[in-house]
Amino acid sequence: MPLNERKTISIILEECRKLPERCPGYRDELIDSLSDIIQAERQHRVQGTNIQQRVSDKCNAAGRFLAAKRGQLEASDEE
Repeated sequence: MPLNERKTISIILEECRKLPERCPGYRDELIDSLSDIIQAERQHRVQGTNIQQRVSDKCNAAGRFLAAKRGQLEASDEE
């Protein structure tokens, strides 16, 4: 992995760790999603995969995770 790519990844991870924990597991889910996107981008450079669809899928999955967790939190707040 080139040095500038490592630096970019370390900055992204550092910034993710600074984000507020909007629900339990939020930061971990975000870091996992970003890791998968970065891996997909590497594969795209080599194999020419459909990167746009893979990134969209990961973003949608992260959004569903957050929506589900926030829904659980709101339901528990109402009880």
